[in-house]
Amino acid sequence: MKRNIFILLMLLITNEGMAQVQNRFHDSKAVDAFFHYKPGRKRPLILAHRGGPGSTDTENSITTFDKTAKALPDAIIEMDVRMTRDSGFVLLHDATLDRESNAKGPVAEQTLAELRTIKLKTLAGELTNQSIPTFTDILIWNKNRYMLALDVKPGTDPLRVMKEVEKHHAIHSVFVICYSFTEAQRVRDQYPTLWLAVGVNSMADLDKLESNPLASGHLIALTPQKLQPTTYYERLHKLGILCSVGTYGPNQLDEKSMAEAAIGYRDVFRQGGDILTTDRPQEVADLF
Repeated sequence: MKRNIFILLMLLITNEGMAQVQNRFHDSKAVDAFFHYKPGRKRPLILAHRGGPGSTDTENSITTFDKTAKALPDAIIEMDVRMTRDSGFVLLHDATLDRESNAKGPVAEQTLAELRTIKLKTLAGELTNQSIPTFTDILIWNKNRYMLALDVKPGTDPLRVMKEVEKHHAIHSVFVICYSFTEAQRVRDQYPTLWLAVGVNSMADLDKLESNPLASGHLIALTPQKLQPTTYYERLHKLGILCSVGTYGPNQLDEKSMAEAAIGYRDVFRQGGDILTTDRPQEVADLF
């Protein structure tokens, strides 16, 4: 009898824990706490660029997102959202299918049904049996468990993407990367509490931001890959804005061996980078 009661209690605890994980970012308090600027933070947030694929993985895929999220539950999963010919949404970084799949041509010229038949390649160019995921697939997979960064590509309306997010009650588990202050304000007007990210690429941009209504909150600054003076990050922090620094791409830290790059990642964090956007999230997280 006691054993049965113990098992029942364990099942209840497990189910409650699973429910909490599945609905982790269910309200504004959860996401606001996640992105709240904290002076003296001990470690950076890690943003997994394109989901954080290794050479044998596919980018922008549920398989890779799942792998990264299980290893790093607090990592931000970044993805690239594009619109199809029939106004659906899929994940693909490039404007064309050539590099990432077994097909060719612009994504925007394909229907959602056509894109579902296409298979993804790994970063190394090996063909897999993985299909291009739709954005809806991702929202269903996520269930508000992990924070998603939506890089809504040019030509795709972020407000239409957000309508899909709303359908799945996922507005608190995403933030939208915008390509200009104007685009960011357009999204902010419709979604006042939605977290946005926008490029602040120079001191001139920073000067403009400080007098811009966007600076009032719920904002992440995408700062240059080249480290800026400490005062640059301090000015953003005074506004309560987190600073994201990309470490991917040619001649960047992600292209160096970890032994060579480790001090560089730590320098980015010490200088003021609150979010490290990287192609190797696990290895970078391990440094902190």
